[in-house]
Amino acid sequence: MRIVRFILLLVILLGMGLGTLQAAEKVAVRLFLQENLDPQGKQVALDPKMMEVLDYFERRAGLKFETVILPWKRAQIETLDGKGIIYGFSRSAERNRVYHFSQPFVTEKIWGVTYGSPKPKYKRPEDLRGKVVSIGRGFSHGMEFDQARNVIFTVQEDSASIIARFKKLMAKRSDMMVWPIRGLEHTKDVENYLNRVLVQESNDPELKGVHFDVTENPLFLDTTHFASAQGKYIDVIAKIDKAITRGKKDGSLAAVLRDYH
Repeated sequence: MRIVRFILLLVILLGMGLGTLQAAEKVAVRLFLQENLDPQGKQVALDPKMMEVLDYFERRAGLKFETVILPWKRAQIETLDGKGIIYGFSRSAERNRVYHFSQPFVTEKIWGVTYGSPKPKYKRPEDLRGKVVSIGRGFSHGMEFDQARNVIFTVQEDSASIIARFKKLMAKRSDMMVWPIRGLEHTKDVENYLNRVLVQESNDPELKGVHFDVTENPLFLDTTHFASAQGKYIDVIAKIDKAITRGKKDGSLAAVLRDYH
């Protein structure tokens, strides 16, 4: 009996030691996230679903993220200075020259959002010729979008306040706002999400009862990545790539991304 107890105790101690070792082996890295401001200019609480996704990558890649919320352009500068990696980043020709990207872990559909009657019929990028398109400051929405910006349409970069961007659209200071959505496939689903979740739940009196329209189809497709400066955090991005590959193979990545809009 004593021998059995000794063996059980040894197994427990070894398990505890292994857990400590695994925790110690986690690579700590600063992770830059986009700020999202309310109408008063205060940071909105981080999306619990996004935190679930980040926790997934910590566990699967053996990392420990120190999250830092910054204005998006500032986050990009800090990343280029080699001070950490950035999350939720999309590719562009310019960025490809200076950033090292992970594999894509999600594909976003880029929808057009409009306000007022009659509803514009924007079905393809060419339909936006001569129009003013609102995007978040410091954002890119993929290679095709970047090829069209300020060539087919004019881009205006707006504040990090979601509600302020909707109000600008109402004021006709832009013809259309682009909005990336993960997971939703149909116009009505996207409209319901934007109007019921983002707009009405903001409880802004100026937006009470206001309805925004969404284009019949996505105008662009974009992929989302982790990224670092070229030559920096290569080992960290490699760990993330392995986690993405395994997650796609065993289905766990798709599961954690479900309902992540």
